Amino acid sequence: MKFKSLLTLVAVLAVGFNFAAMAADDDTPLAKAMKVVNKNIRTMKRQIDDPAKKDDNLALIATAKKSLDECLKLEPAKTKDVPAGDKAAYVAKYKEQMNGVVKTFDDLEAAVKAGKTDDAKKIFEKLSDEKEKGHKDFNPDDK
Repeated sequence: MKFKSLLTLVAVLAVGFNFAAMAADDDTPLAKAMKVVNKNIRTMKRQIDDPAKKDDNLALIATAKKSLDECLKLEPAKTKDVPAGDKAAYVAKYKEQMNGVVKTFDDLEAAVKAGKTDDAKKIFEKLSDEKEKGHKDFNPDDK
């Protein structure tokens, strides 16, 4: 009975390790940078109404913008699947959309500095729309 339990434990650990290794392989530099942006957006969304968190929100925006600058230097993983003749246009479209996100963060920064929480909330909606469009256009299809 103990041997069966030991084998079950080893099997569970092996499967868990394989899933963790596969997840680590999926973390491209672009995915890692975007995780920083998403984490900062989630944190700000919870505290954007609090005037006492203004400096914290500005710091989160600065960190997100720094990550977005890194994203602009990278290409989506899906680029490798695009035909060679279309790659330049595909990458240009990606950079255009990413520059749009940077502009939206500039708008968010201005709203936070001015203490305009209603405007900041609207900008969050725009960020959500941009994220959805970007993921649709540039994320690799789920396997």
